[in-house]
Amino acid sequence: MKKVFILITLLMIIFTIYEITNSYAKYIANGTATSTKTAGAWVITVNNDDITGTSSTHEFTMNNLTYLDNEFVVEGKVAPSSEGYFDVDIDPTGTSVAIRFDVTIDTSELNISDLINFQSACKLVEGEEVSEGIIRTGANTYTGIISLEEVENGDITSARFYFKWEDAEGESGDIADSILGNERDISLGIPVEITVSQYSGETITEYVEQNEGN
Repeated sequence: MKKVFILITLLMIIFTIYEITNSYAKYIANGTATSTKTAGAWVITVNNDDITGTSSTHEFTMNNLTYLDNEFVVEGKVAPSSEGYFDVDIDPTGTSVAIRFDVTIDTSELNISDLINFQSACKLVEGEEVSEGIIRTGANTYTGIISLEEVENGDITSARFYFKWEDAEGESGDIADSILGNERDISLGIPVEITVSQYSGETITEYVEQNEGN
């Protein structure tokens, strides 16, 4: 009977030592994993403004467009049929994660004419338009992705927004065009807001306009 008791006691001691050793091993493993894992670097510049360490939302006002060549308009001037654009440049140099950017433009405050309208948006990498464009995700919001490969390459990504001076119709439209065309200083004053965040593979859903009355 005594031998059985000693044997049981010995087995319990061995089992206790095993449990303590196993738990300690797990603790060391978990501790090592936690201590060696580091967060991805995050360094973002928007239009040469360093927003690292600040809010991920950056606001500014776009006052001028870069106008495209037009065979019907004298160089350096703007007139009906003129087209122009502005860029939002995002430099992720020093970042180590994929990036999502959401750009909202407020065209309601255009202070020159109802005839100058937003046309389209596209994505450029190092000045070249890419097939993976920008998706309209809100009434005035446009979303794009900067892939990890583009980040690692140090590419500067731009969101480009096009506007056009539409030809007015009728006599009243011609008068409006003439008045606008005689203005020496054309100021747009378009409020722009860009939000930059880490992209984690979430689905980017395209905005669908709702018909009035629905």
